[in-house]
Amino acid sequence: MRHPLLQLVMAISFYLFSLEAAFALSLELVDKLDIKAIKSINLIKTDDEFRATVVVQFSTAAEVGLKFRNPRFVITFEDGKGTEIYLGTTQQNILFPASEDGSEKIVEKELDVFVGKNDVSTTTRLIELFNLIGNPGSEFAMRLSGTTNIGTKAKRGWLYHGEVEIEDFTFHPTIQREVLFK
Repeated sequence: MRHPLLQLVMAISFYLFSLEAAFALSLELVDKLDIKAIKSINLIKTDDEFRATVVVQFSTAAEVGLKFRNPRFVITFEDGKGTEIYLGTTQQNILFPASEDGSEKIVEKELDVFVGKNDVSTTTRLIELFNLIGNPGSEFAMRLSGTTNIGTKAKRGWLYHGEVEIEDFTFHPTIQREVLFK
């Protein structure tokens, strides 16, 4: 009787240890990501909605490739006074290549963002956002919240560490005044 109980305890211990190790690995790797710049925001207006293609310059110092699979991120901007302006949501997979020597590697990615319905409230929100980003005297932060599966590149494929919830990941893009609005 003790033998099956010991096996059960060992299996549960191994499972809990693997969860903790996966969390620590994911945290260490995500901390090596940064958003350096917003290169452009291309708004697309249809009869029903606004979408945007946002070109973002990421940097990574992770020594392994990272992938955000099935992300559901909410993107907001905050001015220096605590006011938040909602941009939209993105659900696009994002791949970050490895930095072979651990030094910072810059990668540009296009994010497809659902901004909102084609109505007055969305238009008002976009005007507030453009005034914030386009004002040379403003300080702002870009904030991501949501969930994603984080994967790391292995020799034979991808290893996923489970779904991770990201809340209020805050970035301060350094090239603020070169945003191209189309």
